[in-house]
Amino acid sequence: MKFIRLSLYSLFVFFAIFTACGKPSAEAKTSSDFYEEVSRLHRIMSEINLKYVEEIDPGEITDAAISGIRSVLDPNTAVLDPKASDNLKLATDGEYGGIGLTISIRDNMLTVISPMVGTPAYNLGIMAGDKITHINGKTTKDLTADESAERLRGKVGTDVTVTIMREGSVAPFDIKITRAKIVVHAVTFADMLDKDIGYIQLAAFNLKTATELEDVINKLKKRGMKKMVLDLRSNPGGLLNQAIEVSELFLKSGNRIVSTKGRVVNSENNATKNGMVGDDMQIAVLVNQGTASAAEIVSGALQDWDRAIVVGKTTFGKGSVQTVFPLDYDGRALKLTTAFYYLPFGRCINKPEYGIRGRGTRAAAVSEDPEESKDVKDTAVRDTQVYYTANGRKMYGGGGITPDVEIEQKPIPWIAQVQERQALYFRFAVKYRSQLGDIASKIDSSWHPPDTMFNAFKAFYMADTNFTKVKSPARTLTDAVEETLLREQNIIHGDTSKVLKDTLLAARLAAFVAALTKQNETQAIEIKNYSINAIKRELIAAAKGSEASIAWTLRDDAQLAEALKYLRNDALYKNKMKAQPKNSKKITGKK
Repeated sequence: MKFIRLSLYSLFVFFAIFTACGKPSAEAKTSSDFYEEVSRLHRIMSEINLKYVEEIDPGEITDAAISGIRSVLDPNTAVLDPKASDNLKLATDGEYGGIGLTISIRDNMLTVISPMVGTPAYNLGIMAGDKITHINGKTTKDLTADESAERLRGKVGTDVTVTIMREGSVAPFDIKITRAKIVVHAVTFADMLDKDIGYIQLAAFNLKTATELEDVINKLKKRGMKKMVLDLRSNPGGLLNQAIEVSELFLKSGNRIVSTKGRVVNSENNATKNGMVGDDMQIAVLVNQGTASAAEIVSGALQDWDRAIVVGKTTFGKGSVQTVFPLDYDGRALKLTTAFYYLPFGRCINKPEYGIRGRGTRAAAVSEDPEESKDVKDTAVRDTQVYYTANGRKMYGGGGITPDVEIEQKPIPWIAQVQERQALYFRFAVKYRSQLGDIASKIDSSWHPPDTMFNAFKAFYMADTNFTKVKSPARTLTDAVEETLLREQNIIHGDTSKVLKDTLLAARLAAFVAALTKQNETQAIEIKNYSINAIKRELIAAAKGSEASIAWTLRDDAQLAEALKYLRNDALYKNKMKAQPKNSKKITGKK
């Protein structure tokens, strides 16, 4: 008879963690109740091991117990095998073969937090918020984020196919991705946008982030930077100590940066020195739905201390702390959620739905001022407790970082989304570049594509069967309606014909399909400018590198343009930093 290979205590310790941004649940049991439950589970597993009708591998029972326990806790808690433990270390320390995605579990589905800039997943148009339902045809249901990441990684040059379900798409679709060596650079792009405004794109928080950022800031200062845009969009976070060191570059000695609170893990982190960036430098921080974890700590700390205006969309809301505990000498480990992050003046970053199965998560705190409660958006995932920045500006917690200036990026047309994810712009640029001869190596942002290029691209994508067979959401729905009508006809009339009996209805459906086809053809022409710019983006990347390509794409960036509007207007910037007149409250905090 085999023995259970994982200590039962390693399983039971899961039950000890039922905390979130607020008071523990009133339903939580006492320690004595806990050990009674441990004893009960031990008896059950012993009976199964000894008396079940067939001999069962105890490892299977252990894995099943772990899976069940995990469903009671949160999606970031997991038991890691030796390979998964190594992968976790690689994600923050080194290089690996992968596709360049940061993923998490959201609404019980594997979700893309953000694609890493310049990686295969990014280049193929995978977006923050995409749901990955299958990896190489196998469902991701019941997998942890770590288990899914392990399946996505592999030998450089090998392929992996992911099935994506995207908001607004009727049906899932497959994307085949070739793995590449993923090198996690912190600063992916930096340049001067104006004579005195610098721009820095920060993509991750790894071991070198603070050092890289400090070096870039010094270089831009020498070029005349007096104001700064810090782009944290689609930055999935990373190491806590790097979030602290980055925040410290902008704050004063003694300023609180972040605190962590849990049942056994509590800490407070303050700036230990005055930052290299003084109060005289105006800063705009760009965030979006893919800004998470350490990136939220930095943007929230700078917002709390009124050191930056935050522009974009509300961040992801991943404010939980995971601690890795070794389980044995073979490399197995327990990655356990042990605490939550809190910003300098008390806001909790974590969204309630990312808590521990809702247990112990804070119920919505009702503001004493009913008028203030009216200002809260999306109350289903936020608390209404009012917080204040150092200047007395009003903020709310429990749902990521809400921007001071909220603005959407320009939506990408449906046809362009299909062309992006099928890499049609990239593939056409590769083909077209060979026709340009010596010009190809000289292409930059000032290059004007010839009028014939778009017609050549249209012929290229219309000859691509993978593109032409893709149906729009509306067309997919129309086909479903027609199938339903046919099925209803067969049931009622016993007619197995593939033609609808009602000629009027059939004619209307045909007319609707024809109208949709014409609309799609019209949209393809209407996105001519988008297509030309996307092809030019790929040609610039091939000729001048990824940094030149990023610079080109920033010219049409609506969120960046909004940030620049404030940095170019001192009065507008300073007015946004002032406390709201109504119920304003000056807070000195810890300095």
